[in-house]
Amino acid sequence: MCGIAGVISRQPIDMIHVKKMNDKLIHRGPDSYGYLCSRETINKEAVDRLDQLDHFSNTHLVFAHRRLAILDLSEAGHQPMSYLDKYWLIFNGEIYNFIELRTELEKKGYTFHTQTDTEVVLAAYDFWGEDCLNKFNGDWALALIDKENQTILISRDRFGIKPLYYFSTPGLFLFASEIKAILEHPAVNREPNLHYLYQYIKHGPNEYDRETAFKNIFHFDFASYFSGPIKNLLEPNKINIKRFWSLTPNLSNETLDEKKLASYSEEYYSLLEDAVKIRLRADVKVGANLSGGLDSSSIVYLINSVKQNAAFSIPLETFSSVYQSPGTLDCDESSSINEMIKQLNITSHQTEPRPEDIPQEHRKMIYHMDSPPESTLMSSWYTAKLINQKNTRVTMTGEGADEQLAGYLRYLTYYFSNMRFRHTLSSYKIFKTISGARVYIRVGLMMNAIQKILGKRVTQYLYTKTGRKEKIFTPPNEKLKEDIQSNLLNLHHIDEAVFMAFSIEHRAPFMDHRLVEFLASVPIAYKLAKGRTKYLARKAFDNLLPASINWNKDKLGWPIPERFWLENHLKEWVNKTIKNSEFLKEQRFFAIKNLDKISHTVKIRLLNIAVWHEIFLNSSPT
Repeated sequence: MCGIAGVISRQPIDMIHVKKMNDKLIHRGPDSYGYLCSRETINKEAVDRLDQLDHFSNTHLVFAHRRLAILDLSEAGHQPMSYLDKYWLIFNGEIYNFIELRTELEKKGYTFHTQTDTEVVLAAYDFWGEDCLNKFNGDWALALIDKENQTILISRDRFGIKPLYYFSTPGLFLFASEIKAILEHPAVNREPNLHYLYQYIKHGPNEYDRETAFKNIFHFDFASYFSGPIKNLLEPNKINIKRFWSLTPNLSNETLDEKKLASYSEEYYSLLEDAVKIRLRADVKVGANLSGGLDSSSIVYLINSVKQNAAFSIPLETFSSVYQSPGTLDCDESSSINEMIKQLNITSHQTEPRPEDIPQEHRKMIYHMDSPPESTLMSSWYTAKLINQKNTRVTMTGEGADEQLAGYLRYLTYYFSNMRFRHTLSSYKIFKTISGARVYIRVGLMMNAIQKILGKRVTQYLYTKTGRKEKIFTPPNEKLKEDIQSNLLNLHHIDEAVFMAFSIEHRAPFMDHRLVEFLASVPIAYKLAKGRTKYLARKAFDNLLPASINWNKDKLGWPIPERFWLENHLKEWVNKTIKNSEFLKEQRFFAIKNLDKISHTVKIRLLNIAVWHEIFLNSSPT
């Protein structure tokens, strides 16, 4: 886990500008830094730890890197890293199967001088070329130069877990792990992307499409790469970004078979266990987030099991945000957290946000997010802060399970709208007992019934007329795939930005591509079954987790008591911040004269825009 930045230009590059870009990433890599530049770069004396490249034809280049040391903590892990006197690489992320790849490459004659995954990436590229991307099991954003052929490979991992942004204009290409680094370059004008912000007010954040909250700064596509002559990056019409991986879901409408369920459950457990095992590879302390729900509890159980079987010397520590103050108890999951801790006999660290601290912490959070998020994120923020205080450098999360195992109640709408009509009544009777599920089920039942009379096309048209844009007859497994490639990236962005704000690497075992591909192949009947969401996962952990957690029908999802805070302790701060925002007044995003009539969701979004604009466009971020 690190921070990367780069400048490619037709004109000589001023090293002072690149240093400013790299300094903005210091929280991503406080352990060391380094630069690689073409010989014609000016103001080289502005930095140390500088390597030089021979001249590229009509092209100037600087790479910058900030290192958070996780593997091979020695100087050998320094980046930019060279290999075979042919390649240079800057790399953010982890390749969790690097040991297996290194063994495979050693059999092919390659030698290694470090214990890093970075060196394995370089050797893998030398042997497989751009096809090496499909060999990697991990999360990454990288830029790799072949100096002999004057080509470059830029890539981002399958699920967009690691961020990568770019700015492109004729004669100049900039990229970085965070937008704030790109904003430091003098060629970039700090301008809000009004179209993005209007959509944010209506629908929430969007970290999966190309646009960002800043005009002319873009996301590099997930599961994608650019490979070609370096000079092509200086001509926007020649930047051809290609996809290297895609997901194919099983759209079968088959019914549950108990023998297949047992087989699926066994394979699910085995894959998740190995995903956890390889994500424990680190030369620093690894902890885990524990919310008290099924997903994080499963990860904590497996970490503890792997550690005990492998006789790890450092016991597992977990980290949680809890809410035990008056008015916030409906968001508290400490009873489930404590039940897991008691069963496994492990250490639990817990924290509770104080409302009086939130305005200050919220501002810091917005700065590190780079774009307005969906909420105040205080549960995530305070958990990350706690992990940092306990000197833990890596944490594992349960992110990604709901989007693969149909954990959200909204998936019941698609399940019932696509169900054979003769099964709807019996299914309704068993699923209606899930807390909050009836409203989603009834929409699906209604659409299913209407389409029997009017057909799917007319029914979809009528559904759209109610103000909803979803394609209601999308098969549930197809909807899961869509969410993995859209909404889930918003959650990845939260984890990445929040934990890196405190120089912490987060790892998500549920996003192991082997597990993702397996679960996509499992029919929906094994995910939504017998009145339970995520049935396959619950079956796999039956009698391993406390029953109150494993078979719980009330999903909280790491909630934040924002409504209570905003109606009490923080009401004056929120209203004042929104009303005093000249940007909100000018753009007329919303009628903000009477804030009491605005929904809680929209109010939070307006607050986030106001603070975001004040930080990035009205003053110098701090």
